[in-house]
This record gives sequence, C-alpha cells and structure tokens, in this order.
Amino acid sequence: MFCSSLRKRPEWSALPTTLLSSEQPKWQEKTLETHDLAIPLPRRGQRDQLECFRLILLSSSDLQPLFHPRATAMTRIDRLYHSSGGRHVGVIFLLNEKTPKSNGTIDFMNLQASLFPNFEMQVLPLSGVDMLLKTLIGFQQQLVYTREAVDLAAKFNPATALLPYCSTNPPIPEHLRNILSDVCHSIPSLAQAATTQDGQEGLRHWLPETGEAEDIIGFWEQEFVVD
Repeated sequence: MFCSSLRKRPEWSALPTTLLSSEQPKWQEKTLETHDLAIPLPRRGQRDQLECFRLILLSSSDLQPLFHPRATAMTRIDRLYHSSGGRHVGVIFLLNEKTPKSNGTIDFMNLQASLFPNFEMQVLPLSGVDMLLKTLIGFQQQLVYTREAVDLAAKFNPATALLPYCSTNPPIPEHLRNILSDVCHSIPSLAQAATTQDGQEGLRHWLPETGEAEDIIGFWEQEFVVD
C-alpha cells in the first residue's frame, strides 16, 4: 500500500498512477500515519499473518531548510523507527531529484551518516522514480530470502531444538519458549537460572500464572544437565 500524501509531493506525484496501474503486485492507496509505502513480507505457510516492511520516501528537497526543515525528515524517521522498535522499517532516498544547489549522492551519504549513531535501519538509494517498483521487488525478495535463511538456521540450532524439552512436562508451549529465548540466550544460561534462587524467582516472574516455571525448575533439579 502507499500513502495518498505522495500526490502532494512534486518529486513523487507521478508515483501513485504508476503503482495503481501495476498488475503485480497490486497496490492500495490509503492514508498512512508514519510511512509512505508498505510491502508485505510473506512467510511460508503463514498467509493469514503477513508482516509488512514500512518505508519513508525522501529526496534532497526534504533535507533543504528552504523547502522542508531537516528536522521534519528526521522527526518522521524517528517516529517510524520507534513505532515498531526499529523492526521492518527503512528509507528510500531519491538520488536524481532536480533541486537547485543539491547533490543527491552527497545528501544520501550525509543522511546515512546522520542516522548511523541512533538508528539501525536500511537506507536504499533510488536512481529514479521510474525504478521504484523494480527496486521494491528486489528488496522484498532479499528480505524474504534472508528471513527464510534465519528460520532454517533456527531449526537446526541445538538450543532451539532442546528448549521445548527442558521441562518435567514437555513440550514447553511456543509462546513461552519465545519468552525464555529473550531472557535466557542459551541452554546453559537457562540451567543457571533454574538452579539459583535469583534465577528461579526470575523464571516465576517471566512465566506467571502457569506451572511452566516449576516444571522447568524441576527438570534441572533432576540434574539433567545439558551443556
């Protein structure tokens, strides 16, 4: 989907017509609060719960005080970044905008440098508005391939494979495994948590109102040590 506000931005005003005429992928025009474009990130076997990668479109004029205060562009980036904790967000920067006293390549590099200390997000160069669809399709494919590679690696990660069974009542439910993975980054760290007083209190705090914390503690009290 794309934001209808693009029609009011001279450098992007022709883009909505191009997107709406595209047969594959199909685009929808909407009013978007934090971003200009959103592309789906399909995951194999999960068609009903699509995540989206959200993008802001910028050009040199967005960084020129005469047209748009630089702070406005940075405010948009900051708001988008923190709306999802920096997950699945990025910027597309138009290099060839014909703006007086500007150099798209230099502005692109300066933007990257200004974002680097505080934001972990991709900034994609765009040679021309007519190349946007091709750039988006290639970027989407890259994101999907990367995600599938990470998922495949996780399946063969010994810690990931063993975690469901570190309980006297296996398997540990998936949503609880996700919590454990966030707070205990390895099987040895889970073992340490389950066999110390502070760690046990932490497990009971992280897994409240279930018997899973006691099942995990009981598992390690049986001295089934996995290293």
